[in-house]
Amino acid sequence: MLPSVELLVCLVIASRLLVLVVLGLAASASAQRAPTFNAYLEAETARGDTLRYGVRAGEPLILSLPGRIGGVPVEYMLDEAPALSWLVDRSFLWQTRANDRGTTAIRLRLRTQDRTDQVVVLLVEVTP
Repeated sequence: MLPSVELLVCLVIASRLLVLVVLGLAASASAQRAPTFNAYLEAETARGDTLRYGVRAGEPLILSLPGRIGGVPVEYMLDEAPALSWLVDRSFLWQTRANDRGTTAIRLRLRTQDRTDQVVVLLVEVTP
């Protein structure tokens, strides 16, 4: 029996994330210089938020989203995102291209245990 398409996609994404970490790219990603996502999201998500990040063109943007907000477990879904971006559980990756420029909005839906949805928008400024 062949594995499902979803399983294959998850395996490909997981392997790419692992390669980025092993090569040390995660440490140099511009997201590492951005404000701490967990602390900001913890304080502000109640009303739905726009979070800002910066990344250089051609570099990966790697975010680890919190599993709990205010002590409540949450899960994420990708509503709108650019090409070459993935969301696997709480890990978000966008591999920018060398010619990407400007501000890109990435829209995530955050769902709590009681099935309440909230929107979180990541505004990412891509610079040369």
